[in-house]
Amino acid sequence: MKRRGILLALAAAMLPPGRAHPQPAGRKVRVLVLHSVPIPSGPYHAALKERLAVHGFVEGKNLVLDAPVITHVGMDWLRIQIPKYLVPAPDVIVAFTSRMTDAAMAEAPKVPVVFAWVSDPVKSGIAKDYVRTGVNATGVSNRFIDVAVKRLELLRELSPRVKRVAIVGPTFQPDGEAAMAALRAASPRLGLQLIEVSTSLGNQAQELQHAIRKGAEAVLPLYIFSTFGARSTGEEIVQLCLTHRIPGIFAESEMVEVGGLISYGTNLIDDVRRAADMTVKILRGAKPQEMPIDQVSNFELAVNLRTARQINVRVPPAVLARASRVIE
Repeated sequence: MKRRGILLALAAAMLPPGRAHPQPAGRKVRVLVLHSVPIPSGPYHAALKERLAVHGFVEGKNLVLDAPVITHVGMDWLRIQIPKYLVPAPDVIVAFTSRMTDAAMAEAPKVPVVFAWVSDPVKSGIAKDYVRTGVNATGVSNRFIDVAVKRLELLRELSPRVKRVAIVGPTFQPDGEAAMAALRAASPRLGLQLIEVSTSLGNQAQELQHAIRKGAEAVLPLYIFSTFGARSTGEEIVQLCLTHRIPGIFAESEMVEVGGLISYGTNLIDDVRRAADMTVKILRGAKPQEMPIDQVSNFELAVNLRTARQINVRVPPAVLARASRVIE
């Protein structure tokens, strides 16, 4: 993955230098970043900043990168908060997650929006089509719903004796319900019984303990914890899996780094870089409604062999051979 990142950076560096769309001499372009976590101190903001710099947009030189801390993500509250950051008007808004994207498009309909960490922007109503969005927004789809089923299949390959799986997630939200429906459809052919734990982030650990007492033998979270600023909740889920010696299959490698057994999904940093590339195209004059949505096709499989030994799970050689990252 490091090699891939270097190659992407080199490729971007070889692009024509280009400038932001016509602007007065010395004017800085302004990019507003909307995220529900304190992104200025995190790796995702650093990736966005570095990728924009690769293309010639350097913070403090010709770029103002505003990333306010937004602590409440309810739609009503977002509709109140976001207008505060629209003066002066940004040249582009980079919005993380579907909810931030919806709010940005509602409150700033004339400002181009680039989204990241969005599952299915067409089904969720953000865009009209994958080829030409038809709206003042475009971005990167992480195909989370498709990947959720792949994770369930991977769990069956990893632990063929498992029969009951706790699915932990926000099934009361559109993406969560769509993913849950796909898992329900896939579970019979995999011979798995699903125990649904649909609850808020703050109650997940407690509800998961109850599901384990009811016989859950593995855990598949529907949350991508890092995208919600809920890393600590993800770590609680990891610790519960370790305590009860059951496999957990996550959507983000960040959870494998802290002791989760396995993960399968997009690389969150790479998603940010892709969004940065699209932001640059818009700053140079491209129209988002005419840009295709970037549907990620490369996925990261991470395995923690220390955890596998701790919970007495044998990782099949075929799974290890496909792994992008292995933690010994």
